[in-house]
Amino acid sequence: MKDEALLSEEKEAATAPAKEEEKAGPDKPAVKDSLPKTLGKKVGKKALGAAAAVTTGTAVLVNGLFGSPEEMLKAADEINKPAVVHVIEDVSDDEDPDDEEEEEEDESGPTSLWGKMRSWIWSWPLPLRILIGLPLWALGWGVCQGCHALWNLFLSPLLSALSGVLLLFAVLAGVLALAARAAFPELPLREVFKKSRLIALGVCSVLLEGFIALLPAIDTQLEPYAGLIRFGGGALIIAGLMVSLWITKERRKRYVLGTA
Repeated sequence: MKDEALLSEEKEAATAPAKEEEKAGPDKPAVKDSLPKTLGKKVGKKALGAAAAVTTGTAVLVNGLFGSPEEMLKAADEINKPAVVHVIEDVSDDEDPDDEEEEEEDESGPTSLWGKMRSWIWSWPLPLRILIGLPLWALGWGVCQGCHALWNLFLSPLLSALSGVLLLFAVLAGVLALAARAAFPELPLREVFKKSRLIALGVCSVLLEGFIALLPAIDTQLEPYAGLIRFGGGALIIAGLMVSLWITKERRKRYVLGTA
């Protein structure tokens, strides 16, 4: 019985590595197979993003080249018409060199990149311009109109308000530095412009400018007093920060006296 038990233990010990390899074997190819899939998804997303960016840029360019879709279609037909040649006999013997230069410039055609691109698109067949040019022009027109509306509705008011807040913040910070240096010369500037004070100064600047922007909605008669309200609000903000600096100075003094 003991021999049979030893033999069974030896068989189990011999077959254990094989079982572990069988268990670990299917997992390794699965990991290897998942890597190409994830890489393929990433490359596909990047390719789609690049294609969308190129298409949008081309659409905006086409919209800038032609003011209307009729210009894209009708101008080509007019250009492809045979030119009418007018023969004018020159009676005078003297020729002006300036006139010759102007004639040479007119016959040379569009020399700018803008004109060459317009001529290249006009050289397309009409079905190609309808199938490719018109959708690109419409997409560019939509993008330009959307950007224009976004600028007028959100970005322009936001930037104007942000510039007002930054200007008020800079002025109040300068006044605070001068007042703190005059009243508390022993305090270093890093103590004056602590993170908490800078945050308080920024929040107060935003609130003050927001209140001034809402003056026309509150009462139209208060709008002429916007400068006075800004001055009074800024003075109150500086006064509050100076009080906090005085408290900081008193705490330092007590701490120095306590340790001494």
